[in-house]
Amino acid sequence: MNNSSIVLKKLPQEEFISASTLTAPLAGAFIGNLFAPGIGGMLVGGLLGSLFNTEESKKNMAKIPVFYSFHFQNDVMRVQQIRNIGSIEGNSAVNPNEWERIKQKGSAAIQYWIDQNMKYKRCVIVLIGTDTANRPWVKYEIERAWNQGKALLGIHINNIRCARNGTCRKGANPFEQFTFSDGRKLSSFVPCYEPEPTFAYRDIAQNISGWINHAIQSKRN
Repeated sequence: MNNSSIVLKKLPQEEFISASTLTAPLAGAFIGNLFAPGIGGMLVGGLLGSLFNTEESKKNMAKIPVFYSFHFQNDVMRVQQIRNIGSIEGNSAVNPNEWERIKQKGSAAIQYWIDQNMKYKRCVIVLIGTDTANRPWVKYEIERAWNQGKALLGIHINNIRCARNGTCRKGANPFEQFTFSDGRKLSSFVPCYEPEPTFAYRDIAQNISGWINHAIQSKRN
């Protein structure tokens, strides 16, 4: 996992509109036409169907289980603040002593811990600090998430204030380091969000559920 560029074997799928996205608006338009034949009835019915679809989407994105990928040494305190956002369900926190014990057992133990904790997660969120893109286990987690068909997204957390170090320098987009056999980069298919600098935590708290839901609905793997 020390390669500067990693070739992904699983190519992105062609874009399509899911049936679930269209079902509610189409059904609403059909019912609206029955009650008020013509374009007006179809438009009103379609609008109501779209509103219903939006409400269903909000329900579906509540407490989606996610896996956090990050640079433990530099960013664990920033990540803990993200964990405290009540609208998401992340993998359990590992304290420094426990992480050191896992590391002392070697690469196989670290890989086993990652695989087990990622197993039932629907979305992998890469929380990007200064050096995150260079971390070998972050690269492993990204590659594994893509190959397993999990949703992926990145969030820059350099403007989340750490009690020990304050804010930090913005890091590189880790998805830039992954390419496909046809030359396209993973960053073309995985969103990477940069929160508003002054109110980074608030921006993340208000939007992270929507970002997760979008990543799941629009994933190409």
